Amino acid sequence: MACYNEGIEAGERNDWEAAARRFRELVGQDPSLIEGWNGLGIALLRQGKTEEAGNAIETALSMDPEYPSALMNEGILRLSEGRNPEAAELFSRSAFLDPGRPAHRVNLAIAQSRQGLLAEAEETLIAARRRFPSDADVLYHLGTVYERMGKRARAAEGYSAFLAVSNGKRSALERSVRERLREWGVE
Repeated sequence: MACYNEGIEAGERNDWEAAARRFRELVGQDPSLIEGWNGLGIALLRQGKTEEAGNAIETALSMDPEYPSALMNEGILRLSEGRNPEAAELFSRSAFLDPGRPAHRVNLAIAQSRQGLLAEAEETLIAARRRFPSDADVLYHLGTVYERMGKRARAAEGYSAFLAVSNGKRSALERSVRERLREWGVE
């Protein structure tokens, strides 16, 4: 499992090449490890290697068609291809199967938003906020949806809540949000 942990750590550093190497090594040693195929898929996707990523994710899903992380990563792949309705369906399934992770719902809202379904995205994120009130991604994306809807006061509220919980973990995004709030006259 050292390869798996090293692959995860490399991904957390955004060193997706190293992550892919470690996950390749892992599945080379034991091709039955669904987590290895799934990790390889996301590492390749982050490098823009969509065909290889799709193959790895497909391998994971062939082992377990209801594996929430692989369904979510398949959804991310579909988003990257602009296949937003398919992505939304995959995120819906993964959220149902893994209700304890906010990422599924955030990605569902992104897919809904890209389809112009802003009211649905808002509803998805409001429900996610009730369940995960301090999740930075939920709060940030709630701000973006409100901004796209032209609800600036609610967007500012979402962005301010994001800043309160993000606390330096996403410095570039936090700078961008602070700049936007300053432009709006919100401090």
